[in-house]
Amino acid sequence: MGGNAAAAFPPSISRPGDLMNFRTLALALTLVLAAGCESGPSCPPGAQLMGAAPPDGEQQWCQKIADGKPVKHGYYVVYGPNGLKLIEGDYLDGKQDGEWTIYYESGLQQTVDHYKNGVQEGQHIGWYPNGKIATMGQYKNGKREGTWKRWDSDGFKNWEEVYKDDKKVS
Repeated sequence: MGGNAAAAFPPSISRPGDLMNFRTLALALTLVLAAGCESGPSCPPGAQLMGAAPPDGEQQWCQKIADGKPVKHGYYVVYGPNGLKLIEGDYLDGKQDGEWTIYYESGLQQTVDHYKNGVQEGQHIGWYPNGKIATMGQYKNGKREGTWKRWDSDGFKNWEEVYKDDKKVS
């Protein structure tokens, strides 16, 4: 196994470390190019992508025809004047379903809520424009339920309240 180790590599790559850097660079370039080829969000079977992302449009959504009428079904997004997302979520048979996110115009998250069959269900989290958490609590059948917490814009907890069926109990 004698001989020059550098001879096993192309002339521009003379050391094993250089080969690792070359592979890392090649992988990074491949990932960047693949991301640039993205044609937009995919829709569930039977639905098609409607609207357009900026600069050609302000909304994109998946739509299917149900009982002869167009119904949102799948991905949904609204963009702001600066081209950043303002609202993002999913529909299932025309009703909000799963995680929905609202963004500030800066692109930072404002709220994340969860829906089931068009009704808020599960965790709610809200943030201030500075990125600090503002509120956290649970929804059950569209109503506040359990312990809700609120923080001030510096991140200090201000209050904690308990709700039952959207009514404050303590």
